[in-house]
Amino acid sequence: MSEEKSIEKLLVQASEEPEYREIFYEKLLASEVFVLGGDDASEGENIEESESISLLEWESEEGIRAIPFFTSYELLEKAVGENHLYLPLQAAVLFATVPDMNLVMNPGFDASKMFAPEEIQMMLTTGFSEEEDGAEFSEDISLKPITSKRSVKMLKSLKKLFVDNPSVKLSYVAEMAERDENDTLQLAIGIEIEIEGEEGDIFSKASDIVLELAENESVDLFAIDREQKEGMSAYFIHEMKPFYVRK
Repeated sequence: MSEEKSIEKLLVQASEEPEYREIFYEKLLASEVFVLGGDDASEGENIEESESISLLEWESEEGIRAIPFFTSYELLEKAVGENHLYLPLQAAVLFATVPDMNLVMNPGFDASKMFAPEEIQMMLTTGFSEEEDGAEFSEDISLKPITSKRSVKMLKSLKKLFVDNPSVKLSYVAEMAERDENDTLQLAIGIEIEIEGEEGDIFSKASDIVLELAENESVDLFAIDREQKEGMSAYFIHEMKPFYVRK
C-alpha cells in the first residue's frame, strides 16, 4: 500500500472513529507532501531555501481560501497537469511555515480535508499519546521521525550551512528518546560528509548554530556512516527521508 493510500485510509477512519485522529495527524506530519509554487518557484525547490517564495492558493465553493497540498505527486499531476511548478517537503515543515493560513489536503479528491490555523497549531504543539513508529537501539534509546514543530530556525540555518559546503551530501533529523527518570527527548541530526578532512570544520560550525538557535532543545550531532549495518546511521538511511540533500 502506498503512503498516499495509507494517509487516505487513515483520514476516512479518523472521520468515522475519533481514536484514529492522532494516528492520522502523526502519519501526515511525518510524510512528504507536494505544494504548488508561484512564479518565483522552480521545480523541486525546497521551501526552506527561499523564504520569499509564493504558494498558489485554492478557493472552495464556500469562498474559503487555502493553500492546497497533495499527498503524492500523482494526485498533484491529476489535479493540475504536468506543467506546474511544485515543491516537495515534509508536511510538518509546511504546516510550521504557514501556521496562520488555511491548508487543504488533496482538493478535488474524495479524501480531502481542510486544516484551519487553530487545528494546525494544535497539531504542531500537542504531543501524541499513541506510540509512534521508530527504531529501538537499546532498552534506553529509541528514534522516531519528527511529528511537530521543532527548532525551525535552527534547521533552516543548518541547511544554509550545508548549501555553502558542497562536501555535505545529505542530512537527517529525528527525535531521540532516552528513557530515564525525566523521559529526555532530544533531536538527533546525522550529517554525511563526502570529502575527508572537512568533518571537523563543518561539525564545529554546525555546533555553533545549534548552541545559538536550538530553542532550549537538546541536540546530538553525529556523522552518517554508510558502512554501519545497524544503529542510528542505518535507521536514518533506510527508514527516513533526509531534510537536506545536496543538489
